[in-house]
Amino acid sequence: MNRLELVTETMRAGLNELATVAPDWLSRIALSDWFARYSQRIEDTRLPRGEKAREELAEKVGKDGFLLLKLLAEQQPDLLKLEKIQTLQRVWERHFARNETGEVCWRKNAELSRAATSIESPYDTETRHSNKRDLSWTGYKVHLSETCDKDLPRLITNVHTTVATTQDVASTSDIQESLSKRGLLPSRHFVDTGYVDAGLLVESSEKYNVELFGPTRLNPSWQSREGGYDSSKFLIDWDNRKATCPEGKQSVYWYEHQTNERYSRSVVLIKFKVKDCLDCLSRHKCVRNKAGHARRLKPPARPEYEALTKTRKLLSTVDGQREYQNRAGIEGTLSQAVRRGTLRRSRYRGLQKTHLQEIATATGINLLRTINFLNDKPIAKTRVSRFAKLAH
Repeated sequence: MNRLELVTETMRAGLNELATVAPDWLSRIALSDWFARYSQRIEDTRLPRGEKAREELAEKVGKDGFLLLKLLAEQQPDLLKLEKIQTLQRVWERHFARNETGEVCWRKNAELSRAATSIESPYDTETRHSNKRDLSWTGYKVHLSETCDKDLPRLITNVHTTVATTQDVASTSDIQESLSKRGLLPSRHFVDTGYVDAGLLVESSEKYNVELFGPTRLNPSWQSREGGYDSSKFLIDWDNRKATCPEGKQSVYWYEHQTNERYSRSVVLIKFKVKDCLDCLSRHKCVRNKAGHARRLKPPARPEYEALTKTRKLLSTVDGQREYQNRAGIEGTLSQAVRRGTLRRSRYRGLQKTHLQEIATATGINLLRTINFLNDKPIAKTRVSRFAKLAH
């Protein structure tokens, strides 16, 4: 739904719920044009064309919603607890505002709250809108884990479903915990780049004795992009709390602390001497600050730093790259689940029911792969044919 569809359909859903619970009261307070405006399902093709016309309709819908909420608060406060009415309140808080004179204003896109907290449908308040490269969708996100043993069928061992706005890296711990509870943790966990960060590398090893194995994010600094002295070119002596730059100069400041960012983490602030940096012939590869400041580094704490270094070093070897190719099989599994299953189409509303659907899809894929695997074994043909009959 676009924004205008959402608010109009949310108003319609609220009126339909009131028509079921309190029809007599609703018939007394409903305005004459509400029936024409909200009696049918809202479709974008039936909405007015042009930005100005749509904004005018949005403001009318906003006034209707505020009036309905006002009458409910004054005459039927208990009805404010209804699910669709509470949804209407949340949607109106995000998409509408009132100026100093009390007039209803349609918020601009830039004024909206975070998408992670927004309601995208009055009929499924858990869905969220998300984008990934050239793909946009409203709904959920599913994460599949599977075995990758040689000469054995690749079976899905875990299905993890989240709202669409949940970042992949936030799911790694939950996936490993689920695998651990069922005794299905691997010794080496192959994952995509989105599931790796320094903290998870350490947590996987210390908490589960599992090696989280996957490419780490690229260094976003200009030094890394332009072939300069990025942080990987510096040698860090953790025992003596010193860092040495590629030109042989040592740091003069070392401070370990927690960041004040949204997701706090342990980092080390390292500074070099101003004179050393000003006199350096390679300054253009390291520092661009025109005020004459020296180079600063902010690596993660020692356990995270060493875990990142180890993973990057292993993935840079031929053996490491060859072993990481085992992860490619999950892409085929996702494709199979999309083409032969319903991985991108939820039949139900709500996170839990959608998760149940994805489990059923994974179970079907496992059953098919097991039958195909056993059918390739001559010694098991008779047994498989009986099992296949039961499956049908």
